[in-house]
Amino acid sequence: MKDILIDKYNSTIILTLNRERVLNALNLNMVRMIAENISKWNDDDSISAVLLKGAGNKAFCAGGDIVSVYHEKNNKKSTLSYDFFREEYLLNYEISKFKKPWISLLNGIAMGGGLGLSVHGSHRILGSKTITAMPETAIGLFPDVGGGYFLSRINHSIGTYLALTGKTLDADNSAYVKIGTHLLEDDMIEESIKKILDLKKYGRDEVNNLLDMYDIKNKTSPSLKKEADIISKHFNKNNIFDIFKSLEEENSQWSKEQLDILEKKSPTSMGVATKQLNISNKLNLKDCLSMEFRICQSMMAKHDFYEGVRANLVDKDRNPKWHPKNVHELDMNLIESHFKHLKEKELF
Repeated sequence: MKDILIDKYNSTIILTLNRERVLNALNLNMVRMIAENISKWNDDDSISAVLLKGAGNKAFCAGGDIVSVYHEKNNKKSTLSYDFFREEYLLNYEISKFKKPWISLLNGIAMGGGLGLSVHGSHRILGSKTITAMPETAIGLFPDVGGGYFLSRINHSIGTYLALTGKTLDADNSAYVKIGTHLLEDDMIEESIKKILDLKKYGRDEVNNLLDMYDIKNKTSPSLKKEADIISKHFNKNNIFDIFKSLEEENSQWSKEQLDILEKKSPTSMGVATKQLNISNKLNLKDCLSMEFRICQSMMAKHDFYEGVRANLVDKDRNPKWHPKNVHELDMNLIESHFKHLKEKELF
């Protein structure tokens, strides 16, 4: 069975991520299948748009297939940890340059690498089953795939909050932070997509006009909007140490809940992610991805990524042994070491 199905209806390419059993997790083969076609689709006048969806009705894409990277840990000849992330990030950038509608159906689980496939495109459709997150700090990684770019541009430091806590968002909150461009009733998703597919030739304006007719974003009640002030108070800081200090001094039920969540995450990942986001809002996407590739390759050579994947996705004991074990033992030099240039192995 193919990992990606590529079909064409009228002038629309329909891409189906076809690994339903593993929630359509993105592997290197899938990245390459999209990458080898995207320029062709961009230049082909007979193609109006790309529609991207996940097989089944549970997930769009739960993220990158990092378990495969984990299993190559002791294979000295393997280049998967370099090839996968490099080619994935380059694809994220190509999606951002795609001049035609890139329409992603996010009515299901969409996390990590799944958001990398969608947020850099022109249209992201949310529905009642939407669940989004950037959960990387739980596995000793950081919000990559251009995550620094889009998270750092969310108001009230909510992006930093999401990056550190890995909080899952429903459709209302996903719309609020602009992960989605449109939120539709489930029965209207099918109807609107049918109308798009029936168009013989179209561009972004036609898709916008059609989806705007069904959009219910203005009828939502996102919880993040109500929490914006308290999130900003504690997460609008220069580093992870100040965030922890602020939460500890607050000593409220909300701050204690956040500390309970954060204390389960990789201290190194949180320190790196905080610095990453503080830098990213001053960079374009290309430079963000370049920085993220440096961070990623540094993390591939360290302990926490493999320990986080082991504990949460392989052995599933949910009890990772982080090095260092908490933020108070974290050294700023360790954080800084992740941002060094790679010399001949830079992304661009």
